[in-house]
Amino acid sequence: MVIDRRQFIAGGAAAPLGLPAILPARAQDKGWEAVIEAARKEGQVVLSTGLESRVVRTVQQNFTKKYGVQVNALVGRPSEVRERIRVAQFAKRQQVDVVFGSEALTNIRYKEDKTVADVPPLLKGDLDRTSLKTQVQFVPQITITYGLLINTSLIKPDEEPKGYFDLLDPKWKGRILIDDPRTNGPGHIYFIGTKPFGDEKHLDFHKRMAAQSPAFVIGTQDAARKVVTGQYPVLVGFTLPDISQFPGLPVKAVPPVEGCPFILYGCSIVRDAPHPNAAMLFTHYNSSDEALQEYANAGFGVGVKAVIDKTPAAMRPLIDVKLLGTTNPAGQDEALKLAKEIYR
Repeated sequence: MVIDRRQFIAGGAAAPLGLPAILPARAQDKGWEAVIEAARKEGQVVLSTGLESRVVRTVQQNFTKKYGVQVNALVGRPSEVRERIRVAQFAKRQQVDVVFGSEALTNIRYKEDKTVADVPPLLKGDLDRTSLKTQVQFVPQITITYGLLINTSLIKPDEEPKGYFDLLDPKWKGRILIDDPRTNGPGHIYFIGTKPFGDEKHLDFHKRMAAQSPAFVIGTQDAARKVVTGQYPVLVGFTLPDISQFPGLPVKAVPPVEGCPFILYGCSIVRDAPHPNAAMLFTHYNSSDEALQEYANAGFGVGVKAVIDKTPAAMRPLIDVKLLGTTNPAGQDEALKLAKEIYR
């Protein structure tokens, strides 16, 4: 049951484990007992992530308290995370065990860099229990969703926009702030995440939105601040979990009725991980109700109904949302070019 480094070098954890695709509950329990024991002997897990959030640190601390395995976190931009792992593998001096990152980047690392191990069969239970599905070799755990931020002092309750198309009303002309869709960031996720409207409808919507003479801003903190201080009544491209940063202030996060653009986040185990059992154990814990409840309480989407039902009522509308579209690295350059043509 215990994975060693040679098994990862040989081509991923799935086959060497020798476990059937579907395990009886007792066999799974025994498998995890062996992994926990081995992880404790390894003593640590090196986690790399681009998600800077207090709740991520809380989950790491809770994991250490529960299993006695230290989490050493390396936080950086997703591109930096990828390069760090790629260079270390080439030098045969891998230091990172597990990456808590996006579906899109994991797929690139798996297909191009060959730095992602296949998901071990022992984690199949975690894949089955969540409604967040993917073909990528990682365990999906949360969604980061994007929508609107409105100033409730400037907008009356009966005039609040419920979604993107409401903002095409002439009354919003010159009053909309958009996180710049012409560069990487939440604004671009909003742009590419509305592709499910359909090609023609997507193009027509953004042309009409551009005709509303929106203002642009780069940087999520600066963008939200402009709405909080009343410079603009509404922000498009707001990271919904960030609403927790503005308690008691006259702002409200609005998940668009059309659906929320999103990023799917989860754990992938690094090929040739120096602490493979600790990596698998952390991935398993990060999918547990205990960990997911922390993420849900902080405003991140989770795909487990039992967790959603236990989330405070005020936060539930932000985590149990309709998902719209997500990023596509293969078409990113083309999408950025189109955004620059529309939003001049």
